[in-house]
Amino acid sequence: RVAITAGELFAQNTGFVFDIAPAFDAAVVFAEHRYYGVSMPYGSLNESFSDWTKSRYLTVEQAMADFADNIVWLKESYLNKTDTPAITFGGSYGGMLAAWMRAK
Repeated sequence: RVAITAGELFAQNTGFVFDIAPAFDAAVVFAEHRYYGVSMPYGSLNESFSDWTKSRYLTVEQAMADFADNIVWLKESYLNKTDTPAITFGGSYGGMLAAWMRAK
């Protein structure tokens, strides 16, 4: 039995992005937000939420910083194309993060 996360369900239902990516020689990447899925800063779900002070990384600013670091890493280490543009997109909260990333 395989568990499918909400992010994986979104990725599986984002056909348009995957359909057009080859035409633009694009890589499609879905980043996982801290405190969701397996990205728990303090190891486990229970430990990460054991007291309110441990939620200091659960902010929009931290999410954007993480995503910016992911983009740099992908360009340098995975794609070997540091001068290639990055486009952020999303829906709902992901859409807000994408818009805020563009504004920064």
